[in-house]
Amino acid sequence: MNKTTKIVLFSLYTALKIALLAVTVLFFFLYYLLFGRMFPANIYYLSYLLIPLALLFFTAWLLPKSKVRKGFWWSVLALFLAGAVALSACLGYNAYIGSLTLPMPADGAIDPYEYLAFDENSKIARLGKPASLRFSAAQNLPVLDGAAAFFPLYSSFTEAVYPEEVCKLNAKDSPYRYSNTIGAYSHLIEGNADIIFVFGPDSDQKAYAEEQGVEFELIPIGYEGFVFFTNAKNPVKDVTAEEIRDIYAGRVTNWKELGGKNEKIQPFQRNRGSGSQTALEAFMGDVPLMDPPTELVNDFMWGIIEKVSDYINYGGAIGFSFRQYAETLVGNENISFLSVDGVAPTRENIVNGSYPIRMPFYAAVRKGERSAEADALLGWILSDEGQSLVAASGYAPL
Repeated sequence: MNKTTKIVLFSLYTALKIALLAVTVLFFFLYYLLFGRMFPANIYYLSYLLIPLALLFFTAWLLPKSKVRKGFWWSVLALFLAGAVALSACLGYNAYIGSLTLPMPADGAIDPYEYLAFDENSKIARLGKPASLRFSAAQNLPVLDGAAAFFPLYSSFTEAVYPEEVCKLNAKDSPYRYSNTIGAYSHLIEGNADIIFVFGPDSDQKAYAEEQGVEFELIPIGYEGFVFFTNAKNPVKDVTAEEIRDIYAGRVTNWKELGGKNEKIQPFQRNRGSGSQTALEAFMGDVPLMDPPTELVNDFMWGIIEKVSDYINYGGAIGFSFRQYAETLVGNENISFLSVDGVAPTRENIVNGSYPIRMPFYAAVRKGERSAEADALLGWILSDEGQSLVAASGYAPL
């Protein structure tokens, strides 16, 4: 073999090793970024050691012993360097994302970064023209917050009216916040938010407001359908409002009582103070709500959807949510919305009022404490422009 051939072969061999190392780095990076964080932190970081070792011994098993002995320690070093580079890149990337905004609440399947204001790839509704109301950074900008179900909507309001340069989500001093129903009510009561987008408060939130000397002013800005759903395999598709109340009062406990299978009903509920649990309590009226077993209470609205979609473990489950959140923001083909009194919870039926469980949602403020800018924003939300964004976001306008 002549010298030129040796150089070419050596170059190809070196290029191949570099390419394999690059592929290894990419593999580790994707693993740490996409999969590793599913595990507890100790397993996550332990995998930094175990995965390269597993790959190394797998390679050793494939290669002749003489080859392994010759390059063993170099292989160890290369693999650990690849893992170190990938893990460092992943941690650096996560640190960069964390520097852009303050930590987000663990509020479920809705990804706030898909509905950001001022992001050209955002899924929010837009006016398509300049809004008639525009704030400047020099004004006393109302601090906005709200429930997960309404984050896309008030992101639309924010982009239409607020100046982009001061609206970094959840950043310090930003008027553009997102924390969820319970957090938003707390922030409003404590003076850390000026307008929140929510369903009505529950008794605990009212009591806390009274304790703090705060009175709520609830301004209706649209309507939403309160919906009930089962697993898609459940043959029961239509119930009456009275039957749902009987289920959640514990008076109806088997689907065969409603024309379905001989299967125990598992009625999920939410944690107190959440918007959907408050809506359930309002829907029940004077009918006492049963105390559910701990395993049938979920802190997050998306959690109920996920559990009800799991037929193997929760085939007889029933859950509740709001139509736009469950159908569009989360979406799950393994659940089926129940018609109530013969009317399906479609957007059309919610808009025309034929669906029987239609509830207003609000822009909530502290009574007697509205600034001129807050008054202007609330007036704009109730205008044709604001209401067009309510409709375009999937809700029923006033």
